[in-house]
Amino acid sequence: MNINSPFYIHTNASVPAVWHYATGVYSLLCLLCGTLSNGLVILVFIRNSVLQQPKNFLLINLALTDLGLILTNTSLHSIASFNKKWPFGQQGCSFYGFCGGVCGLTSIATMAAIALTRLAVVIDPFSSLRLTERFALKCILCSWIYGLIWMIPPLFGWNRFVLEGFGTTCTFDYISKDFWNRLYIITIVIGGFLIPLIIIIVSYSIILHKLSKRSHHLIDQNVYKQSFPIHLEQQNGYYFISNSPNYETYRNRTKTFFESNETTRMTQIIRHTEARATRTALLVLFIYCIAWGPYAFMTILSQTGFEHYVNMYTTATLGLFTKTAACINPLVYALSSSGFRRYICIYSNFFYKCYLRSYPISSPTYDFNRRNLTITITARPTASVWSQQ
Repeated sequence: MNINSPFYIHTNASVPAVWHYATGVYSLLCLLCGTLSNGLVILVFIRNSVLQQPKNFLLINLALTDLGLILTNTSLHSIASFNKKWPFGQQGCSFYGFCGGVCGLTSIATMAAIALTRLAVVIDPFSSLRLTERFALKCILCSWIYGLIWMIPPLFGWNRFVLEGFGTTCTFDYISKDFWNRLYIITIVIGGFLIPLIIIIVSYSIILHKLSKRSHHLIDQNVYKQSFPIHLEQQNGYYFISNSPNYETYRNRTKTFFESNETTRMTQIIRHTEARATRTALLVLFIYCIAWGPYAFMTILSQTGFEHYVNMYTTATLGLFTKTAACINPLVYALSSSGFRRYICIYSNFFYKCYLRSYPISSPTYDFNRRNLTITITARPTASVWSQQ
């Protein structure tokens, strides 16, 4: 069976069976976990009409691309690993590499599109309300076209799909150094990895900067410039504000007493939101770099005279990173959305670090105005404010 393969598969010693079985078991775990995680996100979207909004279409597209990567690549990799060789021939190798490349690059394009839409919401808070279903579907179509553009050329002779790692996976040929192959590799590294990475970094950096700036402005806008001390005196078993000339003074100072406490609580909520946004941005960037960075780095090494670092074990690890990222990627994005987070908690019954915060009935409600980013504090009536001791 004639299958395209790079030089290191022929020059390296045969791989011990334990490595084949270990990667096969790991791929099976990724197949199970990835199907459950991506399927859960898709199920939550289908079963809850409140989530079926254009702003969530990109998230579902991300789950579909990662699910496609899991079902096509991980399943074939598991079978090949337990066979200790690639049993599907060159056509199977081309199918594996094509599906993995299309799903992977479409996932990358979708992550960049999500970053841009989130940036648009921060710059113009009402842009999410104007996001139409037609525009969201166009973005999804463009992301799939983007993935297809990079993977169609190897099917027609510009580059090729070859065996990788232990000879049980396939990818595009990033080892050969002829002119046309190098041109393909340079374009796919720049267009398929670096440009989306720059978009994600710049978008989330601006998001965090603007969120921090607006948070400070919001806090400063709602902090009272002058505090009034409250002196209490007891009359007939009840506490009253002493030296109060009339009821208006009593009501205003009582309001100041409550609002000062609620301003502190509002500040804590804003800080918590800002910290959560920072963690989400860093986690998204970390997963992207871990999943696709090694491929780009290995490609650059092989084309710059360091191909002696490219061997079975290093290349076999690359596919494991992408499979792992495909398992957790949609959950990271879904859990960053309060709507998805609520329903995922309900469906999965895993409430660890995933819970809903409920406030007492007597606590105030916060009305966030997305245009001018001000908060209106409405104090609800509470019985026995000044109680008898």
